[in-house]
Amino acid sequence: MKNSIYTKLLELQKQNISVTKDGNNPHFKSKYATLNEVLDKVKAPLNKLGVVILFQPEELGLKTILYDTESDTQISGFMKYVGCDNAQKLLACNTYFRRGSLVSMLGLEDEDDDGTTASAPVKKAEPKKPLLEKGSDQWKQAINHLLKGTVTIEAIKAKYTLLEPNEDELIALTKKP
Repeated sequence: MKNSIYTKLLELQKQNISVTKDGNNPHFKSKYATLNEVLDKVKAPLNKLGVVILFQPEELGLKTILYDTESDTQISGFMKYVGCDNAQKLLACNTYFRRGSLVSMLGLEDEDDDGTTASAPVKKAEPKKPLLEKGSDQWKQAINHLLKGTVTIEAIKAKYTLLEPNEDELIALTKKP
């Protein structure tokens, strides 16, 4: 009995093939595994198993086929074209889709790719703490609370930005008998 495509893909996965992030995306300040890296790692092992990689551009997207020449079985994936409205963008989409579909279909080990990193929500900056200015009402309240022992320097620093001389002055107040 001939092995199916699934049996051969299992054999490939047992090889624990991983791809290296050999490309840089300066726009998103990220690294990614290039199509050449992915093909270099998987094409020969797949061919050795009798599996051929086919990429079939279609009107609405790119179809990727892994075809087993011995059992005549195959698996395929499809990625729809989005924002690929000219020849240059279409070629870029095809390159990106070829790489992405192979990594996905073959279950390759790779870290976060440039697409995921790039589309991650931007972390909002922590709001700036107000400056605790010497002589202000907040300054007087901070001293009062420190002297009463109802607040610590750390609590004040968590709420306000302190200039070093002012911080030193507040620390000195807490050390007075």
